[in-house]
Amino acid sequence: MLSFFKINDPLRLIVLFILLVIIRLPIWLSDIPLLTEEIHWLTLGEKLAEGKAMYRDVWDNIAPLSAGVYWFAAKFLGGSRTSLFVIAAFLTALQSLLFNSMMNRSEAYKQKTFIPGFTFLIFSNMSFDFMTLSPALISLTFLLMGLRSLLRMERTDTEQSILNTGLFFGLASLAYLPSFSFLLMGIFALASFRVSSFQRLFLAFIGFTIVWGGYLIYLYYIEALQSFIKCCFLSLGWNDHIFIQTWDQLLILMVIPAIIFVLGALKTFSYNAFVNSQQSIQQVMLIWVITAILSLVFSLYTTSFQLILFVPSLAFFSAHELLLIRRSMFGELTLWIYSTVLLVIMYATAFTVLPKKIESPYTNSFSVEVPNFDEYGEKILIFGDDFNYLKEHKLATGYLNWDVSKNFFDKIDSYDEIRAIYNAFEEDMPDAIVDLNGKGAEVLEYLTIIKTQYSKNQLDNGVTIYAKIK
Repeated sequence: MLSFFKINDPLRLIVLFILLVIIRLPIWLSDIPLLTEEIHWLTLGEKLAEGKAMYRDVWDNIAPLSAGVYWFAAKFLGGSRTSLFVIAAFLTALQSLLFNSMMNRSEAYKQKTFIPGFTFLIFSNMSFDFMTLSPALISLTFLLMGLRSLLRMERTDTEQSILNTGLFFGLASLAYLPSFSFLLMGIFALASFRVSSFQRLFLAFIGFTIVWGGYLIYLYYIEALQSFIKCCFLSLGWNDHIFIQTWDQLLILMVIPAIIFVLGALKTFSYNAFVNSQQSIQQVMLIWVITAILSLVFSLYTTSFQLILFVPSLAFFSAHELLLIRRSMFGELTLWIYSTVLLVIMYATAFTVLPKKIESPYTNSFSVEVPNFDEYGEKILIFGDDFNYLKEHKLATGYLNWDVSKNFFDKIDSYDEIRAIYNAFEEDMPDAIVDLNGKGAEVLEYLTIIKTQYSKNQLDNGVTIYAKIK
């Protein structure tokens, strides 16, 4: 397989695409439960497809560009899990092609080859939730475009490439807010490519500002600027960092890729025949890892699908290792071992085919069924942080994300706030109100007219439900 992908032939693209389908087909055809975040994204897309505006009519802290992609999936592709898989597969294929093309064009390796694209494809499938349409995956597409502009700097050193770097990193952060940390990496990389003029370096920041400035002007125009700041920026200070998966669960997915990365990096930096431009690219890809770690620190929560931001560096150094192995037989064996181990771990964790003492890393991420809940109607409002109740249901009102919504409900003693909440109920009355934390009862005490339309019930799991009287 190594010798096959070493040949720089465009027909290898077709093989890469076929491999992508073969690897993911068992996942697509399976009945693996939805991730709770997938319920979140599908519900958001469905609500936006009704004509609601993000941050004005729907309250969530997902970045706007990703919200737009979920709207597109709901509006034009049916808004199912299949639509998330299809778009994610398209983006992964595009990223593999883009990564391979930029590495060949920048002559990052000793020869032009499809090995970088292949390693990128394998690492893009090392975790089951890399196959769904996460904000991190959407952001990675623009990060790679920004990286392509960076790598052009060694050969072109043009103002347009510097500006494009900022533009693409700006778009990446519009898809996944913690990706703004890559702007710092970009500026450092530009400096390493001998762009010593401060004015020229500042062009990257200008490109970043153009993207964000344009979007903020749009928000101001639709009167949603203040709420966007509350939903996204200020929410970073409202909440503690949440680990959806434990460190033990994450280590199951991280250990083998980390070992492969270390082996690839050691092999690469121990080789002394690289030219200056290739060494500069290696430094950039090493900094990429540090920046990806920073993005995890800046995020509101940590879960396994965010690890996809490490894929470019993993693919880069493992491709170097494979190409630097002198004996072709050892190279082939190394490639097969890496690919097999990564895919076995992915399938084993996705289908929970693990030793009894090892818990699946997705245990805390999979959705669970809520018993005897369908009888309460279709449109649901949740006071609390549990998207399981929205599975196969619709969101009533725009209060989707509890981390954001609670800051509105905490101000119910304010006349303006209680009026806004009342209007939201009147416009989109829930069939059922799920009260996970007692806040629903407190809000209904202020909405006396609304409260008279509901009866108090309890589910089998002890959760209080306010069902609309029919």
